[in-house]
Amino acid sequence: MEFAWNSDQEAVRQRAASFASEFLAPHAATWDQEESLPEGVLRACARSGLTGLTVPKEMGGPGESTVAYALAITELAAACSSTAVTVAVSSMVAETIANIGTPEQRERYLPSLLSGEFPAGSFALSEPGSGSDAGSLRTRAEIKGEQVFLNGEKSWITSGPFAGVFVVWARTGEGEGSRGVSTFLVEPSDPGFEVGRKEEKMGLRASPTVSLNFDDCRITSDRLFGEPGRGFRIAMQALDGGRIGVASQALGIARAAIDAVERYYEVHPHRRGAYEESRLAHMKSEFAAARLLILQAAWLKDEKKPFSAKAAMAKAYSTEAANTICQEALDLLGEDGCTNDYPVERLFRDVRVTTIYEGTSEVQRIVISRSFLSEAR
Repeated sequence: MEFAWNSDQEAVRQRAASFASEFLAPHAATWDQEESLPEGVLRACARSGLTGLTVPKEMGGPGESTVAYALAITELAAACSSTAVTVAVSSMVAETIANIGTPEQRERYLPSLLSGEFPAGSFALSEPGSGSDAGSLRTRAEIKGEQVFLNGEKSWITSGPFAGVFVVWARTGEGEGSRGVSTFLVEPSDPGFEVGRKEEKMGLRASPTVSLNFDDCRITSDRLFGEPGRGFRIAMQALDGGRIGVASQALGIARAAIDAVERYYEVHPHRRGAYEESRLAHMKSEFAAARLLILQAAWLKDEKKPFSAKAAMAKAYSTEAANTICQEALDLLGEDGCTNDYPVERLFRDVRVTTIYEGTSEVQRIVISRSFLSEAR
C-alpha cells in the first residue's frame, strides 16, 4: 500500500508552496487587517496554473489530479486562507463548468477563469432562509422563449464583488423541493443583477463575502446550465468535490498553527515543557489523521470511485481537528497568542467557518450515515 503522492503531484505542491511563500505569506496579515485581497494576486495564481487544477487538458486546463489539487490548496491555506478559499471556489466553478457545461459555455468561461482574466468565479446556492436545506431555496427563474428572468436573493457568496461568472441555482417549477431547481450562469453585467452588502466577518476577512440581488435579472436561455429541474444534483456533485477543498484549506490552517507554535518555542524555549510537548504531539497526530482522510477521498475521486461519504468524513474530521489545533495553539502561546504579533489569532478566526460552509459538520454526518445505511440494505 502506497501512502506517498507521485512526482507530478509533488511538483504541483512545490509550485503552490513557492507561490504561497513569495506572494501570499508576507502579506496575509495586512490583507486581513485591510479586509481586501488584491485581484492581481488572484490573477497571478491563475497564471501560475493553480486555479482550476483539475480541468482536463483538452479543455485548456492543467489536467492535474484531485490529490494534487488538495496538496496545492493546503499550501495556499497555510500562507493565506483567504486566498485559498477564493481559489478553491473558483476551481469548483471551473470544474463544474468543465463537467456539466455545453461546448459553448466551456469556451465562453473556462479560458477566462484559467488565465486569470476573471479574478474568480462564484458559487451562488445559499439564501437567507436556505442554507443547509438547499432544496428549499426561493430564488425563481422564469423561462420565456429565449429569455430567462431571475428574481430573488443569494447570501454568503464568496468573491461576489469581483467574480466574472456566477453559477446560480433557482426554482423553475419542474417539481417540489429539490426536484424543481435549475442552474444558470450569470455574469456581473447582466441587467437586473446587483452585488449586495459585504458581510463583516470574524475570519477570512480578506475574502469578500456578499449577498446577490436578482430583480428581473435578464439572461439568455443558453445560460441554462445542465438539464431543467436537475440543478440540485449538479450542486450536490460539486459540493462533494468542494468538501475536499475545504478540508484541505482547514488542513493548511492547522499546519500553519503547528508551525507557529514550534517557531514560538524556538524563541521561548523556557516555555516548552513535557505538558506542552504532549499537546503538540496531539496536534500533530490530529493533523496526520486528517491528511490521510483527505488524500483517501481525493484518490477515490481520481479513480472515479464513489467518494461522497469519504469526502464528508474528510471534511467533518479535518475541519473539527483544525479548530482543535488552532485552539490548542492559542492556549500554548498564552497572552502572546491573542495579539496580532503572532499569526495564531488570525488562524483561530479563519478556521472557525470551515466547519460551516459547504455543509456543516452535522450535514456531513447525515451524508456519512446515509451512505452506511444504504450499504447495509
